[in-house]
Amino acid sequence: MDLNGTICVVTGAASGIGLACARAFAAEGATVVASDVDEAGLDIVAAAHGFVAVPADVGSEAGVRGLVDHVEGDIGPIDVFFSNAGVALGQGLDASDAHWDASWRINAMAHVWAARHVVPRMLERGRGYIVSTASAAGLLMEPRSAPYTLTKHAAVAFAEWLAVNHGDVIGVSVLCPQGVRTPMLDAVDAASGNVTLGDGILEPEDVATAVVEAIRTETFLITPHEEVRRYEAGKVADRDRWIAGMRRVVFGR
Repeated sequence: MDLNGTICVVTGAASGIGLACARAFAAEGATVVASDVDEAGLDIVAAAHGFVAVPADVGSEAGVRGLVDHVEGDIGPIDVFFSNAGVALGQGLDASDAHWDASWRINAMAHVWAARHVVPRMLERGRGYIVSTASAAGLLMEPRSAPYTLTKHAAVAFAEWLAVNHGDVIGVSVLCPQGVRTPMLDAVDAASGNVTLGDGILEPEDVATAVVEAIRTETFLITPHEEVRRYEAGKVADRDRWIAGMRRVVFGR
């Protein structure tokens, strides 16, 4: 898809990957509708970059539906919906039910709700593109966080389902980066005391470049860290060996 002249909705657009992709879409000639639950931060970036600001909480279907209806009714037909907002909450079996619930709603169900309200309109128009942000954890895992691992796996699985069932009409991509220099990574780092990302941390702008290229070429899996595909292949080839390796990551032996 050529982004020039399109209307692109980006959730989680007040910072990090969402902001970088919103800027990249605008540079390609798109009208960017930036959305975030952080209204103050959203207003700042929208004013700075010429985005249309539409605050929304994608942790509920009503929030997603309201965002889609507002854009379609007042701005124009959505060509690209980038379902990007996410959270990193809770760790092991002691993660609270509230953390599990928020993780499930924002990291997984937000993608379902977006598709539920955007895909029928795209199918009727015969074109459109959906990008969802999962994580390398959705292909591998985040060894210290059960809620993050489970919900990001769900995000990848739903994107695959969407591509199989509707990819003949609309484009579908799923973004699976490892560490990216964002406020979320900073928060995880502060909570855990360290970040075990031996393959390096990318800048959000690097990820945005990969996302734009994937939309242009209609590539399903976006892995800005090239080694992620190798890790996934190793996992599938020998899961026992992979699990043993992840134990070494967790326990340091």
